[in-house]
Amino acid sequence: MTEKTKVLFVCSMNTCRSPMAAAILAQFGSDKYSASSAGTFVFGSLPIGKDAAFTLESVGIEKYNYIPHRSRPITEALMKENDIVVAMTSGHKDVLDRLFPEYSYKVKVFPEEIGDFARGDIVKYQLAYVKLKKGIFEMFSLDEEK
Repeated sequence: MTEKTKVLFVCSMNTCRSPMAAAILAQFGSDKYSASSAGTFVFGSLPIGKDAAFTLESVGIEKYNYIPHRSRPITEALMKENDIVVAMTSGHKDVLDRLFPEYSYKVKVFPEEIGDFARGDIVKYQLAYVKLKKGIFEMFSLDEEK
């Protein structure tokens, strides 16, 4: 059995974009990838945002891929243990490169930068899901839905 590639998605507060991305990769790429998430500006241990969870549920993402989520800050240990770190925006990549320059070779920016949509209406979450799924399928060469 080959070991899965560990992928860490990073956004700001780790309650919407990065946990949604991790749930999508876990749903469609779990045979090759282990997905998790963290944030650059995290306060406390919060669950995934209710609109993010609703959006994932509405498209059939398995709840075990996101319900257990609790926000957490990015750490050196997370940077070290993951094979690929995906920043949701170039601004997140800049923060990661400044904080952890020795791991900058692992950091990639999401193909279509996903700006902050927290506290937006549900349509923004749904549009973000479409962009996240498209980018994840592109980045990780996924071609079939499960």
